[in-house]
Amino acid sequence: MTMNIRNLLRLFAAVLGATALLTVTACGGQPAQQADGTATVRINQAFQSLLYLPLYVAQEKGYFTEQGVTVEIATGGGGTQSWAAVVGGSADFSIQDPVFVPKSRENGGPGVVVAAIQNAPSVFVIGREGATASLDDASVFEGKKVVVSPEPDTSWAFMKYLIDEQGLQDVTLVNVALGSELAAVAGGQADLALSFEPTVSQAVVDQGLEVVYSFPANSDWYPFAFSSLTTTERYLQGNTEAAQAVVTAIAKASRFIYSDPEATIDIAAQYFPDLSREVVQAAVEREIEAKGYAEDVTVTKESWDNNMKISLFTKNIAAYPSDATSYENNVNTEFATKARDAFQAG
Repeated sequence: MTMNIRNLLRLFAAVLGATALLTVTACGGQPAQQADGTATVRINQAFQSLLYLPLYVAQEKGYFTEQGVTVEIATGGGGTQSWAAVVGGSADFSIQDPVFVPKSRENGGPGVVVAAIQNAPSVFVIGREGATASLDDASVFEGKKVVVSPEPDTSWAFMKYLIDEQGLQDVTLVNVALGSELAAVAGGQADLALSFEPTVSQAVVDQGLEVVYSFPANSDWYPFAFSSLTTTERYLQGNTEAAQAVVTAIAKASRFIYSDPEATIDIAAQYFPDLSREVVQAAVEREIEAKGYAEDVTVTKESWDNNMKISLFTKNIAAYPSDATSYENNVNTEFATKARDAFQAG
């Protein structure tokens, strides 16, 4: 979910104006064909992330090919860039925080969410002590210095909302660059830090820290449309079969993660060779325990509401609900439903 939506406004002004014609032609035509007759589909991910593991499992297990498509994966370097690739026509789908779709609509642009990738608010809090069995006792933050990303990014938004929601007292937020969380805690600048996998497991495995709070463990926050597969209505209209193939393959991969964690860890280790096997295993197991990967890739209204609640709080969207931000106008469940029905029938 990590993003800086302020950059999106400037980017959309250029992208929507300069590439309007490109979007019409690139997103409306038939997908390119491989020599074997399979359609080529281009997916742009915001980052290479363990949160996006269903994408990698679908690729490595051959589920895309099985469904008749060849998938090319590119990395945008951020949600803004990945969504801009779809709007500009250089990608067919993107994976990032789905808030980019209603934000696009608020600015007169296109967008539709078709499948869940990460279905939990996968932010964890690390520290030296304070863990409880439930990991959802927010009092652990009181009287503490807490490391978060710069405003308005995800960990800042989650922590600021939690402080207000729970009426937490004497919590000091320390803003650091993404990736610097562990150093801040280790160096004594803060007591706790909000972070994502695999950084969380690196802290636990390599530095002896512990997870003291889990946003997914808080039932008020789960499910949460944290990362989604997004595209445009025009692409779906012209490429229905390819879109269904992609969603079905990802749905099958998401189910595989829960049915065979060990093989899933093997795939994750291929994509993150700089991490130790122990760290990768801990990270994947934590995400599985948190039900982060969507066993059913349908983006539900509850998960959408939870995302929009935070997005409105941080002013990443202007209003909710509205025509531009409503669940009904932003989420297409047809492809995910067909994938689920196919598995049940099988």
